[in-house]
Amino acid sequence: MAAGITFAVLYAIALLAVPPLPGIDKPGYAIVAHVDDHASAMRAQALLVAFAALSLVVVIGYARQRLTGPPARVFVVGGAAIVVQLVVWTWFTAGLALHPDQLGSATARTIGDVMAMMWPLRTITDLMVAVPILMAANEDRFPRWMGTAAAVFAVEQLIETITIIGPPGSFISPGGSMNYWLGAPLFVLFFLALGVALVPPGTDTGAEDPSPGTDTDDTDSPDTGTSAAEDADDENATAETDAIDIPRDDTEEAASEND
Repeated sequence: MAAGITFAVLYAIALLAVPPLPGIDKPGYAIVAHVDDHASAMRAQALLVAFAALSLVVVIGYARQRLTGPPARVFVVGGAAIVVQLVVWTWFTAGLALHPDQLGSATARTIGDVMAMMWPLRTITDLMVAVPILMAANEDRFPRWMGTAAAVFAVEQLIETITIIGPPGSFISPGGSMNYWLGAPLFVLFFLALGVALVPPGTDTGAEDPSPGTDTDDTDSPDTGTSAAEDADDENATAETDAIDIPRDDTEEAASEND
C-alpha cells in the first residue's frame, strides 16, 4: 500500500510540476522556448519520476505474487515495459533541459515528436497490466472493486490507442489532451488502487490473541477445580469407609470370642 501511494504522489507531482510540451502541431522553436522556461523544473521532474519508478516496481512485484499462469507472465512483461517507457521518456525530457541555450528547433521538434509517441504506445503496455489484474479479480485473487477499476482502466486505454493515429492539434493527437489529462490520471489512480488492493484483508490481531488465552484459562480453571473437588470427595469417601470398616471388624472379633 505504501509503495502504491508513494508512486501516485510522486508521479502526480512530476506531471503537475511541468506543463506538457507544445503539441505536435507546434513548431520547433515553441519547444525550445518551453524548455528554456522550465529547464530546472524538467530536471526536478526527472528525479521525481525516477523515485516513482522504484515505487512502481515494488507494486508490480507484489501484484505478480497473486497471479498465476500466462496472465502472470503477460503482467510481468507489461509492467517491465511500463517502467522502461517511463525511464526512456525521462531521458529525453531531462536531456533537453541540460543545455537549453544550445537547443536547435529541428532537434527539439524531433525529440518532442518521439516523446509524444510514448503516451499512445504506452496504452498497449497498460492493457498488458490491467487485463491480468481484471482476470485475477474475477478469480477472487483481488477485491471486486479492483476488478472494476482494472476494467475501467483497460477500456479507457483501449479507446486511447486511437491517439497513435490521431490528427495533430486534436484531442486525440499523440501526446495531446487525451493522453495527458485523461490517460495519465487514470494510470496513476489504477496503480494507487492496485497498491491498496495488495493489503491483505484486515485482521484484528489484538482481539484474537487474548481470546485463545482467555479460553484456555477458562477451560483450565474449571478442569483444575473439578479435579480438586473430585480428589477431595474420593479422600472423604475412603476415610468414611475406613472409619466404618474398623468397628465392623471389632464387632466380628467380639462375636467370635463369645461363640
